[in-house]
Amino acid sequence: MEDQTIDLRMQRTCRFLSEALFELVLKKPFEEITVTDICKKAMVHRTTFYKHFEDKYQLLETMFSEEQRKFIELHIEEGESEQEYYRRIIRQMFEYASNYKDFFVQSASHIKNDFMAGLLRNTVRTYLDRCFRMDEKRSGVPNSVPIAIMSEYYTGAAIALIMWWLQNGMKSSIDQMVDYMSSMIVW
Repeated sequence: MEDQTIDLRMQRTCRFLSEALFELVLKKPFEEITVTDICKKAMVHRTTFYKHFEDKYQLLETMFSEEQRKFIELHIEEGESEQEYYRRIIRQMFEYASNYKDFFVQSASHIKNDFMAGLLRNTVRTYLDRCFRMDEKRSGVPNSVPIAIMSEYYTGAAIALIMWWLQNGMKSSIDQMVDYMSSMIVW
């Protein structure tokens, strides 16, 4: 029972720290945010922070890892065509970007190094890599292009298009963006 209580406290502390960092990134560049800033915002002592994380970069990586885990859980549904499956993947990426639009727009304008951009690219690339591998396994037909190359290509395209959409005020609906991106993919 005591282990369960400690685990819940750890989860709560990590959630508070993640939420604090998220809110701070909306206000100023990530590079200017200190561990002290995060701790004050989360109302957590610095020693507690360092029990969980080495630095703010590890906290940010943990935040992205959690989101990556959510993406990776998407599976092809029974009777779903390949095209429907990939449209659903594209939709999920746009919905995710829409839900966190302020974070992405602010962090994109504040990025002075490639750390945050690298985390985002890694999250999307890992997600797409897994989708392509599942599709290859399901169909039993190996891709003519290595999966690593396909994942990198579509990651770059997806991130560029999503950022353009967010920075231009999301004037097209998610449905329209899914249609546009799907039309550009060679089936």
